[in-house]
Amino acid sequence: MVELNTDSFMTSLKNELVGTWKLLSYIEVPIGGEDSLFPMGKTPFGVLMYSPDGFMSVQISKEERLLYQSNDKMMATQEEMVSSLQGYIAFCGKYKVDNNNAIVNYIIKSSLYPNWKNQVQRRKIDFEGDILYLKSTEPILSNGAYVNSYMTWKRIDRSIDDFFEDNILDEYSVK
Repeated sequence: MVELNTDSFMTSLKNELVGTWKLLSYIEVPIGGEDSLFPMGKTPFGVLMYSPDGFMSVQISKEERLLYQSNDKMMATQEEMVSSLQGYIAFCGKYKVDNNNAIVNYIIKSSLYPNWKNQVQRRKIDFEGDILYLKSTEPILSNGAYVNSYMTWKRIDRSIDDFFEDNILDEYSVK
């Protein structure tokens, strides 16, 4: 009989998470059976990072958000602030992997949504090649309804070209 070394399995699951991931989709499914929702639109942009030392950060933005009329980030109209806040999810903190249940626990230290600070968020983990599926383990309240969130991520290659458009760095090059 072969004994499974759970410590090495946990390490390998964490090792699978470590790196940078690009968001492919974000869907919320109401627990009442209503149609699926796309709170950040159908083509959101997002980056999820897991460091080897147990820290994580996630940033997700809606495809279309109002640009501020002012070039001062602290001088926004009410409408611009609402668009900015409702069109962005961001938090960071520590993460721990629950090996037995394939769950990642986020211990949130900073969040755009202040109610999540010092809270724990849990996501069920599943992999398919370089694709990562994360699902909320408990329903969350979103826009007045309890939903389960489903996010699909693709591992970003270490090449900068996978992250930036080809010519964007050229615009900011020092000549």
